[in-house]
Amino acid sequence: MTESSTAPAPPPDNDTGRLDHASRARIFSVIVVVVLFAEVAPLQYTMVSPAAQLIGRSFPGVGSNIAWMTIVFGLVGGAATPILGKLSDLYGKRNMLLAVGVSFLFGSVICATTSNWTLFLIGRAFQAVAIAAATVAYGLIRDLIPRKYVPLAIGLVSTGLGVSGVGGIMLSGVLTDSAGWSYKSLFWFLTIYTLVTLPLVFLICPETKFRARQKLDPLGALLLAGGVGFGLLYVSNGANVGWTDPLYLGYLILGLLLIAAFVALERRVSQPIIDLKLLFSPQVSVVLFIGFFAAIVVGIQAFAIPYMVSTPSHSELIAAGQQGAAARFKGMVQPNQVPVKVLGDVGYALGFTLLGLAFHVQVYGSSVSMVSGAASGQLSGKIGARRPLLLGMFAFALTSGIYAAWHHGALTLALVGVVFGVGFGAYYATTPNLLVEASPPEQQGITAGMLGVSNSIGTAVGTAIAAAFQAAHPVKLVVAGQTVLAGTPDPKTGITERAAVFTDAAYTQIFIACAIAGLIALIGTYFMRSGRTPSTGGLGYLSESTPAKQAATA
Repeated sequence: MTESSTAPAPPPDNDTGRLDHASRARIFSVIVVVVLFAEVAPLQYTMVSPAAQLIGRSFPGVGSNIAWMTIVFGLVGGAATPILGKLSDLYGKRNMLLAVGVSFLFGSVICATTSNWTLFLIGRAFQAVAIAAATVAYGLIRDLIPRKYVPLAIGLVSTGLGVSGVGGIMLSGVLTDSAGWSYKSLFWFLTIYTLVTLPLVFLICPETKFRARQKLDPLGALLLAGGVGFGLLYVSNGANVGWTDPLYLGYLILGLLLIAAFVALERRVSQPIIDLKLLFSPQVSVVLFIGFFAAIVVGIQAFAIPYMVSTPSHSELIAAGQQGAAARFKGMVQPNQVPVKVLGDVGYALGFTLLGLAFHVQVYGSSVSMVSGAASGQLSGKIGARRPLLLGMFAFALTSGIYAAWHHGALTLALVGVVFGVGFGAYYATTPNLLVEASPPEQQGITAGMLGVSNSIGTAVGTAIAAAFQAAHPVKLVVAGQTVLAGTPDPKTGITERAAVFTDAAYTQIFIACAIAGLIALIGTYFMRSGRTPSTGGLGYLSESTPAKQAATA
């Protein structure tokens, strides 16, 4: 007799604590609280990531290593998400949301109070586990919310209620432009936000009664987290250190070996972390494939657009070169007397602050993405998730192609960004719904966690692609006959070691790569077989064609 056959029977489907007989006010209050809490990770992203250059000024000498504030977040979050997803299946989804919130709160306080670079990165690592909040929330919604509302609720969890997409970047701009710059103000706001939403989750959202009937395999968890972590370490920083750097190639090889060991282990243990037959089934693997390439598009556009918009214009580069030269001459020459020539086309540059970026470009697409996410979730329950996802991937490919041909002017960026917002909302609402349909309850958290891994790796690859094309096309300045890189000089040496401004050709090539990734995601969605029938809110895994059903009836 196997171990699983002696385990107690799971609670029936209607005994997960589902709020079938609750009032609509009660149901939607739970949804709103879960959605607001799940926005904590994207909120920090929209507030903190665009401010990377400004944060770097608070840590003199860090230079280009400021990218580690983003790398660490994606690295730790990507590695931890599948494990936290699995833990939510075993020990309770609300419990895991609360644990994630406490970790994020602790990390926010560290970042808000330290001026030490190492401690700052430690704080970012504690914050990073919040990436798993949405993954855990999908399972909580599946267990608690009446099935007819599940596709809509998942769509709302995926794209939020506007706190991150609209409010985050606007607030970041206000804090940095109007209140006087201090990176700590951003993290104090994140601390307050978590202090408000965390008790709401505890008080308003009940815990699901469902628990997976197995124990966590610690060796499997270690192998999975290590494999994902080392792989992300290579992908995230390869553009900075060089893709053939022996140390980072070693990280990649180690990551691949750990993943291979994880797969071998999962085939042998009686209670694997994830059912490999389910993982490699078309219902799951095709969604992860699409998610990887879609995340490349998201990563590139999220990185490139703010960078372009905040790049100083041609005249501003000349003025900066003159001011820098005058400072080096210690007042012996007036800035307007220093000849400066810009080598490289920066016709795309707008020189916006973060508030200008938000108001002129990003707020419109972010607003549309909220509506698109809710609508796509609702449509998933009526016509299936494939068609809204197909529309979303078409928007991804189309906007990337337009940007490759023309990416000049705030109006162009805003209008194309609105179309991208349609795709963004559709993508993030439909892919979790597809996996909820494909996964049995005991595999919900880990399967959604693997989507988080695909998104993390894809975003890291997209950012690395953009950084590689940037590095190949730096803008240079000829200042008083001396050629230097355009960027912020080291405060100690006065030398600019790495370019911070890049030519128009760099962004053209970046968006061509982005369009290729979008096209691959579009083709994958077109041929996808799942999602062609209305989403059921979590009963799709009972279909005769799914691996879970086949295993149950064997």
